[in-house]
Amino acid sequence: MSAVRRLLGFGIAQLGLVAFIVGMFWYQDWQYSLPTPQPVDLYQPSLGTRLAMPATIEAALVDKNRPALLHFVNPDCPCSRFSLDHIRALHQQFSGQVNFVVVLEGTDAGGLQQQLGDLHLPANAVIDADRAIAHLAGIYATPQAVILDQDLHLIYRGNYNISRYCTSRQTEFVRIALEKLLSNTSPKFVPPVAATTAYGCPLPTCPQIEGPL
Repeated sequence: MSAVRRLLGFGIAQLGLVAFIVGMFWYQDWQYSLPTPQPVDLYQPSLGTRLAMPATIEAALVDKNRPALLHFVNPDCPCSRFSLDHIRALHQQFSGQVNFVVVLEGTDAGGLQQQLGDLHLPANAVIDADRAIAHLAGIYATPQAVILDQDLHLIYRGNYNISRYCTSRQTEFVRIALEKLLSNTSPKFVPPVAATTAYGCPLPTCPQIEGPL
């Protein structure tokens, strides 16, 4: 009987572990399917606004006659990691046409610098440990993208894709916005609500939040 009890106990423990793992995956998926809560000091400039970017961003621009794509990334955010392959694909598609800058968000500047190599992103990087760049652009979650024209006017701010794994080509918002900008075609790309409603991880440096959108 003791052997049977041990087997039963082992089986129950295994089932409990499986249930815990499934529950964690479900929680993570549910958590990141909700809009990211807004910070109390949220400022979002309108499209077309010229952004007074700090010297660190301007120094990271390879060619000031090209538009710029700023990738706001937090290496500790699962959603940021999910988007890396798509970001690399954007770099490959628009190489030579766009300035690419990775804006690393986090409170530990030294740690962020160490994590940068693990991202394997072919772009200049800027550390935004105090959220100054993100606040200026109206970014409060990762992953998010900002597109600026060659005169630093805001062309796009929002999500890469409606899918957290960036697998839906019809909603590759950043790609679509860049293609419109580079082809100079009309009408200009007007981001839908799905593109501008932030999903993902709140920036670790954001102040107290009000709640979901």
